[in-house]
Amino acid sequence: MSEISTQIIEEAIYKLCFDANICLDKSIYEKILAAYKKNHSDILKNILKNAKNAYDLNLPLCQDTGQVIVFLEIGQNVKLTGEFILDSVNKAVEKCYIDNFFRKSTVRNSVFDRQNTNNNTPAIIYTKYINGDEIKITVLIKGAGSENKSKLEMLLPTSSEEEIISRCSEMVLQAGINACPPMFIGIGIGATADKACVMSKIALCTNEFTKEEIEIADRIKETVNSKAPSEYKNFYVLDVKVLTAPTHIACMPAAVTINCHSERISSCIINKEGIIYNHKVPNFIDIEEEQNTLKEVFANDIDQIKSLKQGEKILLTGEIYVARDMAHKRLFDLIKENKKLPINLKDSIIFYAGPCPEKPSRIIGSIGPTTASRMDKYAGEFYERGMIASIGKGSRSDEIKKVIHKNNAKYFTIQGGIAALLSEKVKRKEIIAFNDLGTEALMKIYVEKLPVCVDID
Repeated sequence: MSEISTQIIEEAIYKLCFDANICLDKSIYEKILAAYKKNHSDILKNILKNAKNAYDLNLPLCQDTGQVIVFLEIGQNVKLTGEFILDSVNKAVEKCYIDNFFRKSTVRNSVFDRQNTNNNTPAIIYTKYINGDEIKITVLIKGAGSENKSKLEMLLPTSSEEEIISRCSEMVLQAGINACPPMFIGIGIGATADKACVMSKIALCTNEFTKEEIEIADRIKETVNSKAPSEYKNFYVLDVKVLTAPTHIACMPAAVTINCHSERISSCIINKEGIIYNHKVPNFIDIEEEQNTLKEVFANDIDQIKSLKQGEKILLTGEIYVARDMAHKRLFDLIKENKKLPINLKDSIIFYAGPCPEKPSRIIGSIGPTTASRMDKYAGEFYERGMIASIGKGSRSDEIKKVIHKNNAKYFTIQGGIAALLSEKVKRKEIIAFNDLGTEALMKIYVEKLPVCVDID
């Protein structure tokens, strides 16, 4: 029997949350680096540069510092002392997210009270008893962009391996660029619907698999990469992990958890000797800057913006607004109520983003694009009122495409998952309205040479 204080658990989870958000584990970085050396893609180059930048500056890898998922494996010979263990977990998460200016993204209730808790708690906690006298803790940081693309399907119990591989591959391919590829995939097959979903997340966090599970995972990875969009050919997914389990004779649940290239996982073991952390810092490489030959376009040069063509890559400089879901809803409500807006939409550019809070020494925290399609319910009205462009990631609805064409406006895309790198492009920031929304407040920023691509003209 060993005694472990929940104060030690709190200390461990604080560090696990910090490490996962700031520093890619060495094993993950090396997978991305190997893909870069093989493919020499600008996408992978930016990811590697972002990882080094985040670590050097103690900035989050991604602006979406996610929902915190904690797996506690408690030895049955462990006696816990101190305050209630779940309280200690949530105290650690709250302290880490406030101390380090991580974005708080958790709301009080999914349906009845979507007010931000402002401390990123409660964490999602799974507990399991194991043999022995130690505690194993794994923290998984789960951003919404990739989580929204995760799927569960109840396959036929007679499904063959080929059919399972085909269907799981299709679920991964459906994720698209909104999930910020290259991706890491966890798959849970068997048990019940709820258990399969949890297994798919556990799969991301372990390296203990049977030979058969490894073989089916490799076949899914090969299938997906062979069908991936051309710009992600051969590296759309960097790793696939599969866990299987017993199930009912009439069931075959298959759950796919999508994780972006910032696979933010950190773990440790606590025993009578103390805390043993497993997270390893990579040997970051310096990537030489190439001379940028892209055209610089100024945000107030409306004629030049209107002349841009689909597929054209530019560097955007000037004042733009930052707003995402709740800010859009409030602006839309003001329009419907015939009330004055806090901004003039005519000739405006809106960046769909929710940055991390800035540290005292910085202008803005990590900032990157959110999924543009979520703003489609409001974008038509905004474009009709003169918005010249929006910036986000992913595709738009056919209806919004028509509105953009009709108004000779633009939709720019920007690479997701390089938020620490993009924060360097922001030179000024001002809160304009809805300060109570925190990260979702309406802001005005001045950017210099923000790299965007014309997706719709």
